[in-house]
Amino acid sequence: MATRPCTYSTWPEISMTNAIKAVEEEGLTVRLAAELYGIPKSTLYDRIRGNVQHGTKPGPVPYLTKEEEVILAKFLIKCSQIGFPRTVSEVLALVRQTIQSKGLSDVSISYGWWQKFCSRHSELSLRTAVPLSLSRAMATDNSVIQKYFDILEDTLKENSLFNNPTRIFNCDETGLPLNPKSLKVVSGRGAKNVSQITGEGKSQITVLACTCAAGVPLPPFVIFDRKTFNDQLMVGEIPGTLYGSSPNGWISRELFLYWFRKLFLTSVPRVRPLLLLMDGHSTHYGPDLIKIAAEEQILIFVLPPNTTHLTQPLDKGCFGPLKTAWKAVCHEFCTKNPGRVVTRYDFSVLFADAWRRSMTQRNIASGFEVTGICPFNRNAIKTGNDKQETISRSLLDQTGLAYIPLYSPDIKRTRDHDSSFNSSLLERSLSENDLSQAVTPMRRVMPIESFLKTHSHPKY
Repeated sequence: MATRPCTYSTWPEISMTNAIKAVEEEGLTVRLAAELYGIPKSTLYDRIRGNVQHGTKPGPVPYLTKEEEVILAKFLIKCSQIGFPRTVSEVLALVRQTIQSKGLSDVSISYGWWQKFCSRHSELSLRTAVPLSLSRAMATDNSVIQKYFDILEDTLKENSLFNNPTRIFNCDETGLPLNPKSLKVVSGRGAKNVSQITGEGKSQITVLACTCAAGVPLPPFVIFDRKTFNDQLMVGEIPGTLYGSSPNGWISRELFLYWFRKLFLTSVPRVRPLLLLMDGHSTHYGPDLIKIAAEEQILIFVLPPNTTHLTQPLDKGCFGPLKTAWKAVCHEFCTKNPGRVVTRYDFSVLFADAWRRSMTQRNIASGFEVTGICPFNRNAIKTGNDKQETISRSLLDQTGLAYIPLYSPDIKRTRDHDSSFNSSLLERSLSENDLSQAVTPMRRVMPIESFLKTHSHPKY
C-alpha cells in the first residue's frame, strides 16, 4: 500500500517571514501572500493571528531554550577543563532540576534527550577521564608552564641548542609488570566469568629509557628485582642494553649514576654542550652526578614538579605505546605457549619486541614536539587555566643561573577559580551531592545558571 508523501512544514522559514511581512506591511491578503510564497493559507493565518508563535518548530515544547542549552554546553566544557567533569547522569539531574523549577514535576529525562542534545552541540563528546592528583592539577597552572618555557628558551638559546634535535635528550624510567592487565578477548555472549591464566605475584621490571629529539633512542637500562644477576636474564636482549639489580627492582641514586657514566656518556655525540631533561626525583641527582655533568658539559634541566604528564617527552610519545606493546607481546606469548606464564627469563626477548614496536622515530620525535621542546613552541601545552597568579621568588631568581639540577618554577598555591563562572547565580547553586537527588518543584522559575556550579581546588 502506497504511503502518503510527507508535505508537513516543507516550506523554508524565509518564505514564512516574507509572507508575514507582505501581509502586515504591504497590505496583501492572506490568500494572495500564501499563494505567492507557497505556504498553506491556514498556516499563515495562524502566524498572523498569533495562534502560533513565529519561529517555533512543530512538536512538544523543548525542556531547555536554545540560550539555556548554550549555557549548559559551555558549563560542561569548563568543568572538564578545570578537572571536575560531569557524567551523563549528573547532566540529566541538572536538566531535571531546571524543568522542575518551571512547574513540570512529572517529566522523565531519558538518555535519548542527551543523545539529541549532543547532536545539537557537536563540541561535546563522552570521554574516559584520566585520574589527576590535586598536586598535579595545582602545579599545571598556566603561569608555571610559561615560566618553565621562559627558562627553557633562555637555556636553549644561550647554549646554541635552540631547535637542535641531535643535542637534546630526555630520560625517564617506567615499570613493566610480568603480569600485565589482560586485553579484551573473544568469549561467548552472556559469559559472566571470563578468565585467563597468568603468573602469580605483582613483580615488575624497571626500564630507564633515554631518547634524542632527533628520534633516536639510546639502549635501555633494565633493572631486575634481584640481589644477584644471572646471565640467562639477557637472552634475546636489545643490543647494547645495560643491566642493573636492586632488592625491590627500583632505581637508586647509585644505579642512575652508573647508567649516566656507563651508557649515556658513551652513547651520546661528542659535541658539547648537550641538554638532558628529566624529572626531579631524588634518585636522579647527587653531588657526584652534578660534578661529572659539569665536567662533561651536560646541562641537566629538571622539569617542573608534578608537570611531567604534560612536559615529559617520553611520557607523551613513547611510554604509552611501549606499555600497550608490552601487554600485546605478553598476551601473544601466553597464547602461543599454553600453560606457561611470563617470567624474568622471558623478559628480555619479549621486551625487545615491544621496544622495537614502540620506540620508533615518529613516536620519539612527536613526544618532543607535543611538549614544545623541539621544535620550540611555548603554546604547545594547553593547561585549560589561563589565570595569572603571583609567582614567588624562584631558585633561578636567587642564584642567577639559567639551568641548575634542582631548579623548577615555583608558584604560591592560591585558590583557583574562574571569574567567568563566579556569579551570584552560581553561588546559589546546589552542592555536588545534590546532583543525583530528586528535587521537589520550586515555587518560582529559576534559570539553568542557578544549578550550575564550578569547583575550585582547595587551599593548602
